[in-house]
Amino acid sequence: MRPLLALALLLSACETTWQEGASITSPSGQRLCARHRVPLLTIRVYEYLDKPGFVTLVHDASHPYGGIAAEYCPNIIPEHVVKHPFGRMRKATTVAYCPLCEEEFHERLRVANEKAALEFAQYVLPIWGGGGVATRPPYQISLCGDVWTVSCFLVDGRKATIKFSKEQGSVISTKYGKRNSSSQAPQPKAEMTL
Repeated sequence: MRPLLALALLLSACETTWQEGASITSPSGQRLCARHRVPLLTIRVYEYLDKPGFVTLVHDASHPYGGIAAEYCPNIIPEHVVKHPFGRMRKATTVAYCPLCEEEFHERLRVANEKAALEFAQYVLPIWGGGGVATRPPYQISLCGDVWTVSCFLVDGRKATIKFSKEQGSVISTKYGKRNSSSQAPQPKAEMTL
């Protein structure tokens, strides 16, 4: 009996991911967010105005955690639309969203402390220009205003630095050292004293 109780507690403690746009219908026929059970709000937004015969995909790559955060927040304002028209983003449309999902989504993007900054850097640096090469210590982490800076080495010996926003979790810049011509990480040089 105890193992079953422990399993039930473990499973209930796990967070559930949601399919994008997950909604339910209330008994009165109103569309509700499947996660928060609140009415979805409809707003006017703008998407990319394609030339005839073309399809343009819009993706906000500056928020690398966006896809992960969106799994827990099914009814956010999609990344391929904007609230105000600009440039080629002029095709008017409407979207339904949950204000609680939208709020939680932005909270999940936030990099609130040094531990979260390290995790962010360890996740993003190998993807953005590290060629899939993991990071390794020592890590130098600093916060200046709203900008985190994390510097470290990659396993292949290159130095890597990333700057990103604390409040929005958006990448500001990345910098990578040059690759060694050999496949091994550089070894420290021995000093000789006579």
